Amino acid sequence: MAKCPRSATPGKRVSRITLDSLLLAEHRSRVGSAAEWHYCPDPGCEVAYFDAAGNTLGKSALSVRVGAKESEPPRPICYCFGHTFEEIEAEVTATGTSKIPDSIAEKCRQGLHDCERRNPQGSCCLGSVRAAMKEAQSSGQRSTADDDCCASPARVPERHSVGRLAAGGAVVSAVLSSACCWLPLVLLAFGATAAGVSGFFERYRPLFLGASAVLLGLGFYLVYVRKPACAPGEACAVPNPRLTGINRAMLWIATAFVAAFALFPSYVGVLLGTGHTGEAASADATYDLEFAVEGMTCEACAASLGSKLASLSGVTAAEVRYSSGRARLRFESPRARPTDQTIAGAVSAAGYRAVLP
Repeated sequence: MAKCPRSATPGKRVSRITLDSLLLAEHRSRVGSAAEWHYCPDPGCEVAYFDAAGNTLGKSALSVRVGAKESEPPRPICYCFGHTFEEIEAEVTATGTSKIPDSIAEKCRQGLHDCERRNPQGSCCLGSVRAAMKEAQSSGQRSTADDDCCASPARVPERHSVGRLAAGGAVVSAVLSSACCWLPLVLLAFGATAAGVSGFFERYRPLFLGASAVLLGLGFYLVYVRKPACAPGEACAVPNPRLTGINRAMLWIATAFVAAFALFPSYVGVLLGTGHTGEAASADATYDLEFAVEGMTCEACAASLGSKLASLSGVTAAEVRYSSGRARLRFESPRARPTDQTIAGAVSAAGYRAVLP
């Protein structure tokens, strides 16, 4: 654990958000982009922050008073809601206790705190507030750093944040699982070759779908089942209803996106239509050509290939069926029929392989 180079007191890491929010402008340049800074909790030490290289930032470098290191009132202790050490001491003197900790805990439950940006410690003040109350009651016993209503993200990952990441990962996996259908369409729309793209994503489709299911399951577990590790009576032991509602809504929205992309190959044919373009191709016409097409992975492949074949010179109609893996072309006349090389080249450019008779 990193220790303050002046007092040798173990420090708690603070995020860059805390430093950027509280340091005076002339001191911000001293904070390196990759350096890890820590808060020195020693009340008698003038150092507010230090890094592993021994660089320090004194309490005078902050735009707020570091109440824990001050001896003259007012000494701020709760930076989000404006409470001071003196306020707690006065209430304890008058009533024997203080309602300030419960007030802070309730406001934290409502999501009104912004400890990371306002508190020089970069974390919730509730532990310090309760310690100050006990000290005022002459118990001489301080709460530990674990007495925290909103643990710093630098130390404890917030379960809702992990849940959102899991939901986002599930959406990404689902998008990739359907890439065998939509990516070739996008590439062809921009004139790029789609050769091999469908087959690649089709091979890994089960893996992507499995990853989506696992990540969604993790998201639901974190948001609906898992309980935060908090001591009884702490603010974090009671979920923030507003934040919980937002995270649950985001999780269900992510689920809808996952379902839409995972099932995309099944309904894309309805959106794009069949692979038939132009006049109906007749099986009896002597100037029709039917051949097999390999490499198609969904109805979108048939629709895009049908459009490409219909654009060939001399072709009046093109019909491609994904279900049978076959294509049928109709020509203006036998003489207008494109060469086998032209037809095979068009199919290959779309990412598939023609098996001509």
